[in-house]
Amino acid sequence: MLPNLPLVIAVVGPTCSGKTSLAIELAKELNGEIVASDSRTIYRYMNIGTAKPTAAEQAQVPHHMLDIIEPDQVYTASQFKRDAGKVLNQITAAGKIPVVCGGTGFYIRALLEGLRMPEVEPQQDIRDELTKIAEAHGVEHLREILRQLDPASAEKIGPNDRFRLIRAIEVSRVLNVPFSQAASREPVPYNIVWIGLTAARRELLKERIIERIEVQLNEGLVAEVQSIYTKFGATQALKNTVAYAEFIQHIDGTLSLDQARDETVKHSVALARRQLIWFRSNAQMNWFAIDELDKEAIFDQCLTKIKSISNEMVVQQHI
Repeated sequence: MLPNLPLVIAVVGPTCSGKTSLAIELAKELNGEIVASDSRTIYRYMNIGTAKPTAAEQAQVPHHMLDIIEPDQVYTASQFKRDAGKVLNQITAAGKIPVVCGGTGFYIRALLEGLRMPEVEPQQDIRDELTKIAEAHGVEHLREILRQLDPASAEKIGPNDRFRLIRAIEVSRVLNVPFSQAASREPVPYNIVWIGLTAARRELLKERIIERIEVQLNEGLVAEVQSIYTKFGATQALKNTVAYAEFIQHIDGTLSLDQARDETVKHSVALARRQLIWFRSNAQMNWFAIDELDKEAIFDQCLTKIKSISNEMVVQQHI
């Protein structure tokens, strides 16, 4: 910890682990503000299916980086780093503590781990070419193209994530270096307390995912997907987002309601597994198992950890 750098709290973990409620409680206690770090809650209208903080939750404490673009727009990790970085500076300049909350490891790594993304402007000719290939031969054919350019990125990018596959190929071609090697590291201008939520019993996350999809269906998930699909079409954001992709297939008649529900659960469980892999690589993470401690105990221990580090920073400032 460097005493002259502002304090930032990061609350991360897999889907359905309780990140949102913990982050809000910490922000309320610490006079903080929430900075969402999620590649799907940045989209307007995509509320139920992304488990975006509700209006009531957002009213408890200021939230940032929600609802910033339309579902048919493209938003990169480098854009997120730039925009969210400005928000962090504004919050700390006001004497408050940013609480970064989310499950998108790539965004969080860019913002808080010093990952510097290559500044490559969109190459529309390349994107059009690769889109035609994907439509003719399937998304996995893009992965084979990327594997020839950058095996590391080809393995990391999730199934059916056409946009990230195209972006990785695009950057690799323009820079003539693998996308995974194009990023660099830079100093992080914050003192960060890393809080990770997990489950010792992995079946718990699946149980929570099943419960949540039932709640989302009762709240009008299918109608939400139908509304966005009708207005914007099958955008990359919809096709690459769990719940939206599956229920578009239900609306189109490809999947029954039960099949769409089951596929959403399956893909959500896979997403949770990938999220945990991302965050396990962070050696500074303070992990809390949601099936070993109740919410109050996790909150108390997180608060104790944060205050201890904050006090240490104050002491160092006077040395």
